Amino acid sequence: MFDATIIIAAWNAADTIERSIGSATTQTGISTEVIVVDDASSDDIADSLADRHGILFDRLPVNGGPAQARNKAFDLAQGRWIVVLDADDTMEPDRVSRMISLAQETGADIVLGNFCMVDEDGVPVEDRYFLPPSGSDVAHALTLSDYVARNQVKRGAQSIGYLKPIFSRNFLDRTGLRYNPTLRNGEDCHLIFEAIAAGAKVVISHVPDYRYTVRPGSISHRANPLHLKALIAADHAFLTRHAGELDAATCRLFESRKAGLTEMMVSERVLSELKSGNLAGACQILFTSPKITMRVARQIGEGLGRRFRAR
Repeated sequence: MFDATIIIAAWNAADTIERSIGSATTQTGISTEVIVVDDASSDDIADSLADRHGILFDRLPVNGGPAQARNKAFDLAQGRWIVVLDADDTMEPDRVSRMISLAQETGADIVLGNFCMVDEDGVPVEDRYFLPPSGSDVAHALTLSDYVARNQVKRGAQSIGYLKPIFSRNFLDRTGLRYNPTLRNGEDCHLIFEAIAAGAKVVISHVPDYRYTVRPGSISHRANPLHLKALIAADHAFLTRHAGELDAATCRLFESRKAGLTEMMVSERVLSELKSGNLAGACQILFTSPKITMRVARQIGEGLGRRFRAR
């Protein structure tokens, strides 16, 4: 059995996949396997690689999103730990061994890894770390209330659902947990919700050894309102299933999260109408939801500002 299986869900990633796989195959201090699940791409990811030795490829017959691709990889994985890597991101060579060591030291079932932001050439973006590299909560096991509180959707809030996890395969096998296949964003966050509710010990590694690729901003690349609607529905389903187990404070945090997600969903509908040239449709949504007017204006301004700076 391998120490770790590194899984990569890939969709139209021929331009970036080789770099991601390279960072997976060069992990030090542990034995690894790499599984790439192609989410019905229109490009040929496998043929884009110069060397496919030791890499297990699979392909979904129809596009199902990252959750379904990762679930397929979970089913194929043979490692004691399962490591999530996105197809346009990379890792430092000792990341996985360091996170496994932290899990063993703390008795954790899941470790969430910090990241630094890099541009499309892999160059750090202004030394930006998602979390401070020397955090004080390294050995602190996250409660569900902790995790929901740190995944609020509001201005200035940091969502630690972006932290890429490693999972104990024993825990996944014991609980049968998998990604929610209805989600196309927020899927990592939701799996952690379910894992904590199932008794997982979850800790954070503050070492920024995952390289998260950011691209020049644009108002034309927005979250899909339908994906946000699915996320709201998944939150509601989670609350319904665990209603008798959650304290009042955690329920209030979920209500706050719902309000933030709903506001984001409506504002994204406005931006989608504007992008398509339907000014009347955008105005109609704003008329029925006037509270989001300032949010929409701010998002347009921020998007234009990022586009200007990228030139």
